[in-house]
Amino acid sequence: MIRLGVCTGIENAEIVKNAGFDYIELNCANVAQMSEADFDEYLAAVKQSPIPAESMNCMLPGGFVLCSEQGTGAKICAYLEKAFERAEKLGIRVIVFGSGGARKVPEDMTQETAYDYLEAYLKLAAPMAEAHGIRIAIEPLRAAECNILNYVEEAQMLADRVTHPAVGALADLYHMAEGGDSMEGLDHGMGVIHTHIACPGSRAWPKPGDEGAAVYREFFTRLKNAGYEGRVSIEGYSADVSADAPVSFRVLNTLR
Repeated sequence: MIRLGVCTGIENAEIVKNAGFDYIELNCANVAQMSEADFDEYLAAVKQSPIPAESMNCMLPGGFVLCSEQGTGAKICAYLEKAFERAEKLGIRVIVFGSGGARKVPEDMTQETAYDYLEAYLKLAAPMAEAHGIRIAIEPLRAAECNILNYVEEAQMLADRVTHPAVGALADLYHMAEGGDSMEGLDHGMGVIHTHIACPGSRAWPKPGDEGAAVYREFFTRLKNAGYEGRVSIEGYSADVSADAPVSFRVLNTLR
């Protein structure tokens, strides 16, 4: 069965658990940049959490420039090793490679060259992730947030170029809807290993009868038709997690 989770901080763990969700998705860049003392405290909090942390988003901070020689340099190697080591300690199994700022293509660079750089980065990161029991999910972002990798098909194409079992694609319903990405390909799996969901337009947490009601159903139906049994994380805006969590869970739980 598909597992349901929420991208949120550890401070909301009990709320999310009580609402019925299976896991939380943490922020990788924040964790990787913590001091040792802060991470030790954070690790203790996650270990004591009533709900597990199984995935992470925001693989890299925007200060990195992947479409350059820096993408496979010593600085990023050190960052990734720390990130994956800490992620494993937290129990993470999937890290989302969205990181629109870090992967942005410079104005004077062709898309072909940019894909070469991103492929090289992922070929560096993949075995490091695998060594810690982690997989990398390439997240397509709407064009307003990044000028490369905007469609699930493109994420899968890049994963195919990397040809490593630790790398796959992510399908994010919000970005798919905003970018006009077809969901038909989901019927065949497209190498999707992780997913995100939020209401198209508002990017709010799903609610009964909202403008995303029909596409939520289609999204889950196509995923299930493809035999997907991974995770669906809410990645969106909530002004009141306590109020939204049980409502959103009821919406998604009927679809999985």
